[in-house]
Amino acid sequence: MVTRGASADTTTALDPDAPLVRLPGIGPTTAARLAAAGLRTVGDLVRWFPRRYRALRELESPDESALGELVRLRGTVHNTALAWLPGRRAMVTVTFAAADGALFAARFFNQPWLRKNYAVGQRRAVEGTLARKSSRWLLETAKILPLDSRPEGEVQLRYPEVAAISHARLAAWIAAGLERVDCDRLEREREPLPPGLEDHDGSVRELLFAMHRPADIAAHERARLHFAVREAVALFEAVERARRARAARPARAFPVDEVLAQRILGRIPLQLTGDQDRAVRALWQGLAGPAALGALLQGDVGTGKTAVAVAAALAVLARGASVAFLAPTELLAEQHHATVSRWLADSDVRVQLLTATTRAAAKNTAEPELPLFEHASAPAAATTGPALWFGTHALLSLGTELPELGLAIVDEQHRFGVDQRMALVHKGSNPHVLVMTATPIPRTFALTLFGDLDVLTLRQRPPGQRPVPAVWLATEQWQRALQSIARAVRRGGRVFVVCPAVGEEGEKGGVIRLHAALSRAHRCGLVHGRMKPAERQAALDAFRAGAIDVLVGTTVLEVGVDVPAATLVVVVNADRFGIATLHQLRGRVGRGRRRGLCLLCGPRTARIRAVCGTTDGFALAEADLAIRGSGELLGTAQSGFVDLRALDPSADLELLLRVRAAVRGGVAEPTASDANGTNGANDAR
Repeated sequence: MVTRGASADTTTALDPDAPLVRLPGIGPTTAARLAAAGLRTVGDLVRWFPRRYRALRELESPDESALGELVRLRGTVHNTALAWLPGRRAMVTVTFAAADGALFAARFFNQPWLRKNYAVGQRRAVEGTLARKSSRWLLETAKILPLDSRPEGEVQLRYPEVAAISHARLAAWIAAGLERVDCDRLEREREPLPPGLEDHDGSVRELLFAMHRPADIAAHERARLHFAVREAVALFEAVERARRARAARPARAFPVDEVLAQRILGRIPLQLTGDQDRAVRALWQGLAGPAALGALLQGDVGTGKTAVAVAAALAVLARGASVAFLAPTELLAEQHHATVSRWLADSDVRVQLLTATTRAAAKNTAEPELPLFEHASAPAAATTGPALWFGTHALLSLGTELPELGLAIVDEQHRFGVDQRMALVHKGSNPHVLVMTATPIPRTFALTLFGDLDVLTLRQRPPGQRPVPAVWLATEQWQRALQSIARAVRRGGRVFVVCPAVGEEGEKGGVIRLHAALSRAHRCGLVHGRMKPAERQAALDAFRAGAIDVLVGTTVLEVGVDVPAATLVVVVNADRFGIATLHQLRGRVGRGRRRGLCLLCGPRTARIRAVCGTTDGFALAEADLAIRGSGELLGTAQSGFVDLRALDPSADLELLLRVRAAVRGGVAEPTASDANGTNGANDAR
């Protein structure tokens, strides 16, 4: 039962901007909980749209035509049974008899007390998905309700969860807001849709009621598409303004002629794939101006994004400007710094490292023997030449100056928020921007979240590099994982073992205890985020050199660790990692001449099934989108984007393309303030 709030007002229409305490049952404490989810006004509440919806069929008796559908049946409790499954798991089965005598059952796991709740002869309503197992009818994910409970309607709605607020209370407040909100004002204040999208328009009142109280699925979907179009319009207008603003802002040009191109490529000790070569040429073309480059480089694990980024950086360094390379972890920054330092060891480029713990540059002090670049502005001494900075968040601090910043590179862009990326960009005078990700982005997300950037994709792998299969092992099969580790070591390979927790200060399990256990049989090293950088680097160096065979660590090993001799990665409690992380982890092995293997230990979840089912990172990105949904994938790191409550990027691609075309035909040119960089937040994405 919903209680009445002290300041509730039930007599007049409410302004959409009215605070939620104006509704019955919402006091200051509840209002604060709702505000934490972004619900502050009555208008916010009525635009809190259902995340899922399903049709509900009322049946007198189970029917073959309703298999797989959400149904409601009424019946009499026929019997109840309690069974114990392996692992001390309980299963209660409640069997009902429909009016015609047909039997159907509902199952409940790990709730043994339910057996006593349903006495034989009770009459109940039961909702669930109708299924058939052999000759038995089942209602899966069932709810047992009082016989006289009213269905919520032909369409069952499920709203996004709000912490500490039950779904029933939230739905009741949304219904109250729907009855009270001033729809006439909402009608007056909304912007007209761009030409070509008028067929999605309609009355605000009718559309809101169709979202929350639809007569049928078709009415709800028509309303959802209307609000999805409006969200897409707002999103693409912001993206288009940023794209045009970036195109209108002058930037320093860094042209690359054929002579310089050959000298740059000579510095990269790798044979570029066709995809890499095309990406490098596209970046060089963008760096030549006249507008600032804005590019997203995405590629599957092992496709060589770092080499492409370095080729772009050298084009800028050749003209005397500096480059900042922002990495999400100290381990990755250190790895990049060490690798590129070797590549540029005898050049006039200073390769420097700045992280939160070092707080000082690690300079390459090698004397230049043969300068790579010829340019008027670069001094001859390596200590005063153009600088390539590798670093973590320390590069963003107010006290860090990056003079003559010509290019900002952001690696693993999904680890950084918009504000962080903009902080790096603002270190220079409108620098060019390259963002990179080894987590391939679904097509719809690339279109919406990075629509103002030129998207470059790497799919080809370097010669000899093969995809790494993943194999699932149940928790009780840990002995098989230990046998695989021993076999890999005997064959001269090296092994990563990854665990989600460090295991200090009372934590159960974790890398510290796992390292201690494995050290009894193997030469083991330990790596985790709480270690000092020097200790962590020493463990990595020993692993690369073969002084240790097994490296136990947390997900600091996820990116940037390149050990060609590594052939096996074992992930403990793999169900606690996301698809992208699991795919990244398996990319740590199989980088040399020998094949790699990834073992995923723990419960078999949908994510683990997906990773075991394919080695294609782009296919996994789409699977991740389907499993987690667009809202969770967007995450808080993408603050500044339109809040998507009706738009589903995974299903609305055709709609997105149509809206983008309409918006591009009607967005105004950037203003002077836009051109000066005050309205270009998307440029850092």
